[in-house]
Amino acid sequence: MKQVRLDLGLCLSVLLLLAAVIIFLIWYFEKKSYPYRARPLLTKREYKFYVLLREEAYKKGFLICPKIGLKDLMEVTDKKHYMKYFAKISQKHVDFVICDEDFQVYFALELDDSSHDTEKAKEKDLFKDRAFKAAGIPLKRIRDYDEAAVRKLFKEY
Repeated sequence: MKQVRLDLGLCLSVLLLLAAVIIFLIWYFEKKSYPYRARPLLTKREYKFYVLLREEAYKKGFLICPKIGLKDLMEVTDKKHYMKYFAKISQKHVDFVICDEDFQVYFALELDDSSHDTEKAKEKDLFKDRAFKAAGIPLKRIRDYDEAAVRKLFKEY
């Protein structure tokens, strides 16, 4: 009789320990889930602009590439200080890139709004302007737009 009670107690202890391990594992892996969800590629304002841009670009045979990283458009030429200069472009993007069917870039576009009026934003914009100039890629900025303003972007092509 004593032997049966000991085995029953041992079984209950093992079951409680197993339950605790299972609860811990569930909690642990639940915390390891990734806190992401999908979101639209373009804001409402960017999409509205894209619709106007698309019509004019397609007339000229151009493609529109949205949200392209600067690191994908230009490379660092100073190999001695590569990481210093790469870090400056690695996390930045441009709103739209206009290219031909061979993906030869003609120009990049920034759709500016009131968020570009702060001093910090002006510094970032100035850096981006200078980087594009150094890379030999025209960077065009547009704030207020309509069909005429969009047509003007493509006038020289």
